[in-house]
Amino acid sequence: MFSPSSKKTLLAVLVLCFLVQSSLVYRDDVDLVLTEQAVEGRKIFHEESCQVCHQLWGQGGFLGPDLTNAASRVDETRLASLLTVGSGQMPAFDMSAEQIAAVSAFLNELDRPDLGRGELRLGDPNAGTTPQAAFEAAVLAAAPPAEVSAGFETFRTGICSTCHFPFQTSIVGAPDLTTVTERITEAELEEVLAVGRPEKGMPPPAPAFSDAERAQMIQYFRWLASERAGLLEDSERRQAERTVDWSQLSWWQYR
Repeated sequence: MFSPSSKKTLLAVLVLCFLVQSSLVYRDDVDLVLTEQAVEGRKIFHEESCQVCHQLWGQGGFLGPDLTNAASRVDETRLASLLTVGSGQMPAFDMSAEQIAAVSAFLNELDRPDLGRGELRLGDPNAGTTPQAAFEAAVLAAAPPAEVSAGFETFRTGICSTCHFPFQTSIVGAPDLTTVTERITEAELEEVLAVGRPEKGMPPPAPAFSDAERAQMIQYFRWLASERAGLLEDSERRQAERTVDWSQLSWWQYR
């Protein structure tokens, strides 16, 4: 049991922590002013309860990816597909073109480096210090052939990287794709990229990959398998070199 004096000390520490945090949050002079269309998009975001599954600046649910910088990763065609027919665990919302445009405006206006980033990055936000960023930086540093680079870009900018993590099985059970060509045949991989594996929780790609995109992604997966050891070593090195720079962290509160 705590003594009365220990309880007072603990309470004082908690109050001090609260005051420090409040000071850091409300002293920040950065604010977000949205256009009228983006405000409508924010309204749709809340009306559809997107925050239950998705985060903005790390605040929200954990079932879906953080959407703070989604505009940099998801093109308009993919966004329209997600907001109409859904994908995987994300339900179909059947939004109109006007609603999709409003949500797109909202996400585009959030995606500003001066306002902060969705992922907590320790060190330089552009230095590739998160596991995914370190892996992508390692891939780019390896200077893969043009067809492999095209497959990597298709994978990176689509929904694939939401479920599949480098060098590990993800929290939703998606397998490590750096070894996929060693586990299944090329014909099976072609089928997966065309129709998914709904029985295992992987939906068909939406929008569907073209024949050229599927061929490029298969080349990318082959290259990953052949370069896996070097990519793993480079990714781990980039992770090990990360340092804490508190000035890079966003202390302000989303309003």
